[in-house]
Amino acid sequence: MITPTSQANRPLALLPYHTRLIAFLKRHDPDLWRWFASAKQRAIQAEEVRFDLLKSAYRIDRESQRELYQLADEVVGTLQLSAPITIYQAQNPAGLNASLVYLPDEIHLVMHGPIARQLTGRELRGLLGHELAHYLLWHDWNGDLLTAADMLVAFTKDSRAHPAHFATWRLLRLYNEIVCDRGALLVAGDVRDVISMLVKVETGVEEIDPDRYLRQADEICARGPTTTQGISHPEAFIRARAIKLWADADQGADTKITAMIETAGELGELDLLSQEVFAGWTRRVIDQLLAHKWFQTETNLAHARLYFEDYTPPEAAISDSTLASDIRLHRPSARDYFCFVLLDFVSSDRDLDEPTLAAALSIAEQLGIKDRYVELARQELRLRKNQLEKLDDRKLKVLEEADRAAAAAP
Repeated sequence: MITPTSQANRPLALLPYHTRLIAFLKRHDPDLWRWFASAKQRAIQAEEVRFDLLKSAYRIDRESQRELYQLADEVVGTLQLSAPITIYQAQNPAGLNASLVYLPDEIHLVMHGPIARQLTGRELRGLLGHELAHYLLWHDWNGDLLTAADMLVAFTKDSRAHPAHFATWRLLRLYNEIVCDRGALLVAGDVRDVISMLVKVETGVEEIDPDRYLRQADEICARGPTTTQGISHPEAFIRARAIKLWADADQGADTKITAMIETAGELGELDLLSQEVFAGWTRRVIDQLLAHKWFQTETNLAHARLYFEDYTPPEAAISDSTLASDIRLHRPSARDYFCFVLLDFVSSDRDLDEPTLAAALSIAEQLGIKDRYVELARQELRLRKNQLEKLDDRKLKVLEEADRAAAAAP
């Protein structure tokens, strides 16, 4: 953990997404987690990285760039790192930037283009602070974030990779940049220097007015909710707003940043954590159906276990008063998904007939998707419009009668 010396006066910490992702991966595949965290795996990777670095960059010695190394050493000290630092100049750089090549207990910093000449001293401190914060992300917290990243990279390279693996890897990288910008502030000491550094790196413009750029970012966001389209880095205006929130000690910073990073995407674009959330919502919807004793036929229980192998129905009637407010149906695919979950159970055991339809209609109404559910039910179940309308009018009575009959049964 860092003890900062800058005006922010707060240590770096993992964001909520980081901690949730680490817990998810540890819980779902502990054996694979242990393998990726193993020292043997790290040693193999380190040798490959060192060789690639020697081939792709020029290693700068301390004697030739004393001022650069002195500044880098100051940043290392500010962040209380104990690893030695080596600086390189990239061959054939694609732009102005710097990047960290991570090796355990070694800091390898690669400069891209004439970045050191383009930035002021404080801006360069911020850039170095950002990159060395990447080292902290991989090295601290027991190396858990590095293990998570290694696992996700392996998942995305597998031919069987799911879109959720790519979505998760993308979000992890985006959130890493948010934390590392905080590292830039810790060593630069002034949020204006961090913002001017970010914009210079992104645009190549030599003179930046950070206050004007913050007003520009506010103007963008004033037009409505804005979410990053970035793959590995959020847009500069999002990063500027995020670091200003942190510098101002805004109590809602993490929530506001999440809104700028995570989009309410279509169902096929969910990351692993969002998929888990959807699974939890799905189970709660199924619980609402199977809370009715008459709904707990062998066919419906078997169908529920196609969703969740360990599924057991509620022992008594339940009231899930927050279900509708918890489930976020921002996109048509999410709305249709829950409609089809209900339709699955309506059609799985047709012997139940009217009470089953009534239960599904009641839940669809609770979730605010009744109109769409009725539309799909007419298409999929070949039901007449007036047939559903009549049932909808008396659905509560149908459910009460079915529950009463089930309770009276021997």
